[in-house]
Amino acid sequence: MSTYKGIYGYAVKNVASDPSADEGQVWYNNATYAFKLAAATTVGTWAAGGNIPTTHYYGGGAGTQTAGLSFGGLGPNFTTLLTTTDLYNGTSWTTNPTGLNTARATLGGVGTQTAALAFGGETPANSAATEKWNGTSWTSNPTGLNTARKNISGFGNQTAAVAFGGNAPGNYATTTENWNGSSWTSNPTGLNTGRMYATGFGIQTAGIAAGGQIGPAGAVTATSEYFNGTSFTSTGSMNDARSGLAGAGTQTAGIIFGGSPGPVSAVAVSELFNGTSWSNIPSLSTARNGIGSATGASQTLALAFGGDAYPAPASVATEEWTGPGVAVTKTITTS
Repeated sequence: MSTYKGIYGYAVKNVASDPSADEGQVWYNNATYAFKLAAATTVGTWAAGGNIPTTHYYGGGAGTQTAGLSFGGLGPNFTTLLTTTDLYNGTSWTTNPTGLNTARATLGGVGTQTAALAFGGETPANSAATEKWNGTSWTSNPTGLNTARKNISGFGNQTAAVAFGGNAPGNYATTTENWNGSSWTSNPTGLNTGRMYATGFGIQTAGIAAGGQIGPAGAVTATSEYFNGTSFTSTGSMNDARSGLAGAGTQTAGIIFGGSPGPVSAVAVSELFNGTSWSNIPSLSTARNGIGSATGASQTLALAFGGDAYPAPASVATEEWTGPGVAVTKTITTS
């Protein structure tokens, strides 16, 4: 009788657990008694991850899909300001013994799970507080933002970040500040469109500001802007205008999701950015605004958590995005 090895000259590998494999590779998993295949996703999809232990919305986020970080926010009663810090390992969340030094919501967050930066927010007053995370605890920086503000956004990392927009001075600020690892410097030019509750992603010299609230009664925008390290330039508009959304990725390969198209509402809409224009992709399973994001994640491997799932209670759901072209393991069947 012919065998696979006899025909092709090599055998299918027999393993106890699924390996990280290249597209097209086949193996036999002797623990699950199944042949497996490494395939590539063609559309991309959101899948459920482990629920976050702290019900909250409008918190800060950092890290990646397999090493995420969540901090601060508003509690489920919509009034309690949190210091809580939670860590995600790609499967489940763990609450850190110590949290932020300053309890706050609608703050900015950038960086990694072991080196993050939290800035601004509401306490409920406008805050300038800036804190650094070392993987275990937060340290308050001696100097904070030059302009205290809530509903702020940003992009970058712990040593080189940008903070933009927010609520001060006045609403829908254009104010922009650059962070050098120790202090903030006010940028001479700000956003072209003042906004709050926006999202941002990228690095200090190549970032994107997208969406946000731009007027009273919940008026929102679909505009997005490039940042080149010095100034903002308007670029392609999102397909769906909204505020309270989240995002991740780079200036030429980003993803945004969730948010609110108007007062007291929530959507699950997701979009990809290719550096020029936006395209709709499969939506989140749970519609929500004030959503958290692993801001250092990529366009193909993103993480969404928490948020206000209006009219349902605040959400504890975590969702993981796997984008087109990412290798996934499939079981080979006879059907």
